[in-house]
Amino acid sequence: MDLIKNGFIFLLLIGLSGLVSAQKKAEKDIWSGTYMVNEKKSDGGLTTTGTLVIARIKDADAKEVADKEKSDLVRWSMTSKRDGGKDKITVKRFLFDLANDEDAYKEFGLTDMHKQGRINCIDGGHFFICQTPPDTTVAFGKDETYFTKTGFFGIWLHYGVVELQKK
Repeated sequence: MDLIKNGFIFLLLIGLSGLVSAQKKAEKDIWSGTYMVNEKKSDGGLTTTGTLVIARIKDADAKEVADKEKSDLVRWSMTSKRDGGKDKITVKRFLFDLANDEDAYKEFGLTDMHKQGRINCIDGGHFFICQTPPDTTVAFGKDETYFTKTGFFGIWLHYGVVELQKK
């Protein structure tokens, strides 16, 4: 009887550890979801100009990426509802692998903030999106700052900064 009881407890613990492991994996995906794209108006208000959908996809194949990218193969797809979801692009986390001298946060003066766990960013080539705690002022180097009410914002090359609101 003790053998059956111990076997049941063992199986129960294995099942619970799998559940905890699945929860940890789900918690790490801060990106997947639907986001309203809000442009700041001159009066300080916001105008919703689009919707982005970000979804976790299959990891990149280590054989098909540059050596510097092999430390982080996690990928997401991103589509814009404005164009009907036609242009799906792949996005990846900012590289941060100090052992191999890779720090994409450095260019924007965000390394210390990232080390403190206060900012994470994904890269889509001509834009990037960052996540911070809500109501945070982000300093880009010494001269530029951006206040994010929601904690999510994006910067598009030749376009500027937008506030994102996760639904």
